[in-house]
Amino acid sequence: MKYITFPWEQLGAFLRSLSLSGSAGNLAAWSLFLIIGALPLALCAVLAVRHRFRRADALLPVLTVVFYVALWFYTNPSYMDLYLSPIPTDGFSKYSLAAAVDCTFLTWLLLRFLNNTKRPERRRLLTGLQILLSLYALILTAGSLWQNGTAFINARQKMEEVNTAADRMQLNVSTVFLMLQALTDLFPAIAEALLLVITAAFIKSFAKDPFGIKTFSLLEKLKKASGQILILILLTNLSLTLLQLLFSGYILNSSYLLLFPLTEIIVVLGIRLLTLLYLDGKRLKEDNDMII
Repeated sequence: MKYITFPWEQLGAFLRSLSLSGSAGNLAAWSLFLIIGALPLALCAVLAVRHRFRRADALLPVLTVVFYVALWFYTNPSYMDLYLSPIPTDGFSKYSLAAAVDCTFLTWLLLRFLNNTKRPERRRLLTGLQILLSLYALILTAGSLWQNGTAFINARQKMEEVNTAADRMQLNVSTVFLMLQALTDLFPAIAEALLLVITAAFIKSFAKDPFGIKTFSLLEKLKKASGQILILILLTNLSLTLLQLLFSGYILNSSYLLLFPLTEIIVVLGIRLLTLLYLDGKRLKEDNDMII
């Protein structure tokens, strides 16, 4: 879960080390603290001066307050349990602080995006959707890599602690299967992220030339990749299950799952629907061109 607090916890640790380096460092730390925390408020002022202020921008002063509070606690982590929790939680409140900052920022960002789409310009709307898809794919990939990597390390340590009498061959074979399980769990999320990246590239090309050769080529790639990825997701899970059964006499820790990738199926069906709508639009355009 440590990735949740990035980069706020690291920023707080930097300010704390700078503050403890001496009087000059303490002054620099306070200056940086005030400047960094005021960035949302400065952005709000710039938008107001340029007459680009929207109702969603009223959240920027709120973000400033939340940012200052979170940054102060990250700089002084010993106060977290004292003020943010009724019982000692060994700094667990840092996740709540990170969630508050991230949630406030993302809420402002999405509300501002939605406000701009009330009178949508197609190119701006498509650009915004492309950015959101790319950002979500990046977050999905990073989160999945961290979670599955952490789960593999913890499972490996627990297996060694519980099976102290096991021989080295059993431990090695079991480690291999733990790694395969982690990769099997990781694959659907990575595949989904890949489809979203291709979709973002298609949207970018569509915004420039809706019925061009490159756009149609990306659509064909989407159709092909979506079907193949769904098949691979199901087959990788089946292969791991059968391999575990075959080597069950050597494995100290097995995991049998009946995988029904509902999220991935929804994504694939959505992409399929996108391709059908595109093809319908392309056919209509071609018919109109023939009539003209």
